[in-house]
Amino acid sequence: MKTNFQILIVLFLSVSFAAITGCGRTQLANNNQRRANANAAQSNLTPSSNSQSNSSPAKPSPQPAASTKGTIEVNSVPPGARVLLVSTDEAGAGEPQSKGLTPTTITGLQPGKYTVDLEKPGYKFFQKEVVVKEGAVTKVNATLKKQ
Repeated sequence: MKTNFQILIVLFLSVSFAAITGCGRTQLANNNQRRANANAAQSNLTPSSNSQSNSSPAKPSPQPAASTKGTIEVNSVPPGARVLLVSTDEAGAGEPQSKGLTPTTITGLQPGKYTVDLEKPGYKFFQKEVVVKEGAVTKVNATLKKQ
């Protein structure tokens, strides 16, 4: 009788263990699929395109928008100068846009010509024309002179 009872317990535990690990695998597979779907949505790919066979090359994902933009890093001595950015093109200058105080980094700029103006009370006005290039960082380092 003990032997039959022990067999039943072992069988019960085996079935329970199989059910638990099977559910865990299903849960893991579902989580992995959700992650794959989220990654595909972020990179503008469909989930089915992520599972392409090796025989056909995967479609290249579109370039991120940030790589077509440029950046300007602005520093001054002394720091704390107000930064104004003016977009300039063949049609003329745009409206000055306040970009904070130095040191600052201005990101997401369309390639083109800009004027960087720095002003700080008690110091002479500083102005520099720069060209922002795609995916590049343009540096402006200014030493402000006392008035």
